[in-house]
Amino acid sequence: MKQAGYSDELKMEVVVGAFMVMVFLGLGYFTIILSRDKWFGDKHNLTVTFQHVMGLREGDNVVARGMPVGKVKTLTLENDGVHIVASLDQQLHLREKYRITIVSTSMLGGRQMEIDEGPASGPELKDDVPLVGETPIDLLADAGEVMSELKKGLTTGGVISNVQNIASQLSDVSTRLNSGKGTLGKLLSEDDTLYKDLASTVASLKDVAERVNKGEGTLGKLLSSDDKLYQDLSSAVASLKSIAAQIDNGEGTIGKLVKDDTVYEEVKKAIGEVRSTIDDYRETAPVVTFTSIFFGAF
Repeated sequence: MKQAGYSDELKMEVVVGAFMVMVFLGLGYFTIILSRDKWFGDKHNLTVTFQHVMGLREGDNVVARGMPVGKVKTLTLENDGVHIVASLDQQLHLREKYRITIVSTSMLGGRQMEIDEGPASGPELKDDVPLVGETPIDLLADAGEVMSELKKGLTTGGVISNVQNIASQLSDVSTRLNSGKGTLGKLLSEDDTLYKDLASTVASLKDVAERVNKGEGTLGKLLSSDDKLYQDLSSAVASLKSIAAQIDNGEGTIGKLVKDDTVYEEVKKAIGEVRSTIDDYRETAPVVTFTSIFFGAF
C-alpha cells in the first residue's frame, strides 16, 4: 500500500513538473514572438553618437525605410555625447547625406531610432567613419517654450491690458444700449418714437414714388411715358443749336458783332468820339458860364 501511494505521488510530481516545463516553454516562445528578436543569425552592431537622445532606452526599435531592423543595445554617456550601440538584424550600407534621427512613436513617450541610408546615387561610407545622429525635435518641449514666450508676450506686451480695455468698452457700450442711449440704443429701446418717424418717412417716400409712377409733378412728368416734355426740350435744344450755328457763321446782328471786326471798330470809334465830345464840353463849360454871367449884368 505504501509503495502504491508513493508511485501515485511520483506520477503527480512528474505531471506537475511536465506542466511547468510546458508553461515555461510557452512563455519563452511567446516572449520571442512578441519581442520579434532573432535569436539565431548574425547580428551587426552600429554605433551612433547623439548630443541628446530624448529619452531613448535600451530595447527600443531601430527602423529603416519604415520597417524594424534591430534594437537599441546600449546607451553610454561620454564627453562628446551619448554613444548608442544598435544591434541590427541585417547589414545597412550608409551613404553620404545619411540621416539618423530619434522620433516619438506615441504621445505617451515611446521612442525609436530611424535610419535614412542616404541617396542611392551617393558614395558609400567606409566602415571606420564615425556616425553622428541629428539632435531630435522634442515637440512637447518646443510647445512649452512657445507657450512660455506667448505668455511673456501677452503679459509684457500689453496685450492682456488691451483686451481688458476692449472688454470694458464693450461692457460700457452694452450698458448704453440697454439704457437706450445713442442712435442704436434708441433703435433697440422700447420707445418706438424713432420707429414711428421712420415708418412715416417710408410712407412719404412710398407716396412720392407712387406719384412719380403716375406722372404727377415735374419729376413724374419727366419720368412718365408721355414724351411731350422731352420733345419740347429736344426742340429747344435744336433751336439753340441753330442759333449758335448762325452766330458762328456771322449771320444776324449778334453774328456780325461776333464775327465782323468792322462793327467792333466802328463802335470803338463812336465811343472814342463821344468821350472826346464830353472832354471838350468839360473844358469850355467854365468860359461859357463866365460869359453868360458877365453879359447878364448889362
